Amino acid sequence: MQYANIYILGTGRVAKMCQKIAWDFFDQEIILIPYNQNLDDFFKHLKDCLIISANNFYIFKKECVLNNTIINYHNALLPKHKGCNAHLWSIWENDDESGISWHLVDENIDTGAILIQKKLKIERHFTALKLLQKQHELAIDSFKKALQNLKNKRFKIQTSYGGGYHKKSEFPNECFLELSWDIEKIDRFLRALDCGGLTKAKIKILGTEKEILLYQINEFDLILNLSDNTILKITKENNANC
Repeated sequence: MQYANIYILGTGRVAKMCQKIAWDFFDQEIILIPYNQNLDDFFKHLKDCLIISANNFYIFKKECVLNNTIINYHNALLPKHKGCNAHLWSIWENDDESGISWHLVDENIDTGAILIQKKLKIERHFTALKLLQKQHELAIDSFKKALQNLKNKRFKIQTSYGGGYHKKSEFPNECFLELSWDIEKIDRFLRALDCGGLTKAKIKILGTEKEILLYQINEFDLILNLSDNTILKITKENNANC
């Protein structure tokens, strides 16, 4: 298995650890691509390279896909939850399990052949951020096996193209909590939007939009601290009391 060069595109611990693992696996330099350049222009000149997409939101163009081998880490069990922010959609849609997929990149989004998948159970208390952290660890732990499967041409074609697709700009209920929901749904919504600053949960009260800065869940009720210093208590029996 020979590549002209091997590149990695991504951010955070996943990209750094995968760079180290790939360097050891191939025994050659793995070049980290900075985001502060014209990526379209950079990638269109590559040929016969391996590109590792690890915690990355860039969408590779057709020319780059056809001329190179690209593998991608996706934080869901494909074909479910293709696109962006799969971790928070898993919480919101009340999935029992989630996981990660390392897959080949084709001309569509998150539809390429699977190199390896790993599952994890979504615990009742998980926030989207907690789930994402566990997914990142799974991605790192399974990356070497994904490279071995790539080398040995072991992969599984995705036979189903269902499972939904989420755009980067889409969030559950457009980020607005509804007081008409039951307490379980409110709890799930808040945990889904508890995603590390990616977005903020909001609520409309008397026609005014307020951000939910903090929330607390206990045995009897759920307490919301709002952006105007209002504290809203939602009891599990009555569902809404200020």
